[in-house]
Order: sequence, then structure tokens, then C-alpha cells
Amino acid sequence: MVLYTRIREEHWLRDKHDDCIVVILEDESMWEVRPADRPTTARWLRGSTIMVSQIQKEADAYLLTNRTEGEAARANYIGQIRAA
Repeated sequence: MVLYTRIREEHWLRDKHDDCIVVILEDESMWEVRPADRPTTARWLRGSTIMVSQIQKEADAYLLTNRTEGEAARANYIGQIRAA
């Protein structure tokens, strides 16, 4: 299990891939959005301010809160983008 250490810091949405299955933040962290929350992240715009927090009951689950849009989505941290 890979843990994300930059929680409670302000980030911004860099990109979305695969019909919003994967969200990428400016620090190159990648997040697999839970299926029920993908319609929510589909509305999110690049550059939106995102705050990451850990869901207490699930060690590998996080909440991505879009402060710009006033919405949140549950996601699993899947790692960093690797340089080619």
C-alpha cells in the first residue's frame, strides 16, 4: 500500500484521464476516483483548488475536496507519474 504524504495541503487539478477514472494533481500524484464519484469529477475544471484528506476508516482511501466547485470525491492514491 502506497500512502500519500501531502494531505491537508492546497493542490490544483492538472488533468483527468480515462473518462475521469484517474485524476492528476499538480504534484504529479495520480488518483483513481471511485465509480460513484466519477460523474462529480467529470465536472471539475483544470486549475481547480483541491484539498486531499485521508478517510479515517480506510487507510488507503482519500477524499479529494474541490474547493473551487464545492464538491468532493473519494479516491485511492495510485502513485506518482514516472518521468520517461
